[in-house]
Parts: sequence; structure tokens; C-alpha cells
Amino acid sequence: MLISKERTKELKEFQKKYNLKFKDISLLNQAFIHTSYTNENNIDVASSYEKLEFLGDAVLKLAISKFLFENFPQYQEGQMTKLRGEIVSDKSIFEFAKKLGFEELIILGKNEKKHGGAKKESILACAFEALLGAIFLEYKEKGYKKAYEFLIDNFKNEILNVNENISFLNPKAILQEYTQSIDKKLPNYILIKEEGKEHDKTFYVEVEYQNQIIGKGNAKSIKQAQISAAYNAILELGLIENEEKCKQ
Repeated sequence: MLISKERTKELKEFQKKYNLKFKDISLLNQAFIHTSYTNENNIDVASSYEKLEFLGDAVLKLAISKFLFENFPQYQEGQMTKLRGEIVSDKSIFEFAKKLGFEELIILGKNEKKHGGAKKESILACAFEALLGAIFLEYKEKGYKKAYEFLIDNFKNEILNVNENISFLNPKAILQEYTQSIDKKLPNYILIKEEGKEHDKTFYVEVEYQNQIIGKGNAKSIKQAQISAAYNAILELGLIENEEKCKQ
């Protein structure tokens, strides 16, 4: 597929903005080609983003799994699986794609474009996965590392927000309910220290009740460190036996 000078310029600006360097500009362009375009123009469907999407889906899941494993030590396997499912859902990565300006970059057939394809959740979510697949291929042996860095550099806050908004686990509420049932007092969360560079800090928190430390935790945000401390506290107190009892 021939790429116009205008399109090349557009893709170069995109790369510069998000710290990407594609030697094969056609590979990057392919990540934005919807099948409606290839169908309308009698182009081989292999030129669309479908195969890149297949690869990118695997890259996305592996990268998010790694991030959750390293940043949420308080979660068990089942909890991380559920959280990953929320993060890699079309709903979430559609928002990622919009943040990167995919609505302007996606290439659609005339009919799909007419019917608002540039704003469709499924189309932009698939294109986002295709971009990860393209990054993986372009950077060869460093492909996974680059895809992971791209994700975390641009969407770390969004990933953390998904975790904060999910309701399958609320150890702070469990602990609060327990302490209030005893003397109507709340547990006290104390920030003990923080380590690391400004953009990549780890926070250490202790939770105190009746002048005793009942739990400790650490994470990449103060809120998550508090959750970690509360989780460890309710485990120590015997308030939960498995993850099912942590559900709201």
C-alpha cells in the first residue's frame, strides 16, 4: 500500500510524540488499517491490522500481567486475573486509543467512516492491540521491552485507576468494619517511608489499631500501599480465608 507524504508526516509526528522509531513506516501504518478499507479497495486483508491485532493482544496481556505481578504483591492469582481482565477489556483500551488520537489516525472504508467507525470501541481497541503488535515486530529482540515501556509510560495512571475503581476486593472496608464492631474506632494508616525516583516511587505503609501495628504493605501509590497493609492485616487477624471472602 502506497503511503502519501501527508500520511508519512502524520505518522512521524505520532512517533515523535510517543517516543517511537519505526524504520518500516508501512508496518506502523498497517496498525491503523481497518478491514473495511481493504475490502472496499480490493486489497489483501493481510494488509489490514487483523494479524497485528492477534499478536498485540498477547503482548498486551503479558505486559499487564508483569505490571500487576510487580506492583500488587497483596493480590492473589485470581484477583490479578480479574484485574487484568478489566484493564485489557475493549472498554479500557478504547480509552487508551482515544488518548493517543486514534480517531484521527484510523483508516476506514467510506461506508464504515460514514457510520462513525472512527469512534467505535471495537475498532479503536483492536487498532490499539495492533499497534502493540507492530511495536513488538519493529523492535525485534527488544520488541516486548519497548511495548511494555510504551504501555507503562503512557498509561500507568489509567492502569492504576482501573484497579482503584474495581470492586472485587476491599480489604480496607473489611478491616474498618471489624474495628468498628469492637470499639467504633477506625484503623490508622501511617506512611512510614517512600523509596525510588520521583516518577517511580514505592510507598511503605503500616496500619495501626489500638496502638499496635496490625499490618504492613507497600505499593506504587499511597492508596495501594494502604490496601496492601489492610489486606495483610485482615489475613493476620483471620478475617478472611480465601479471596472469595474479600468480595464486596
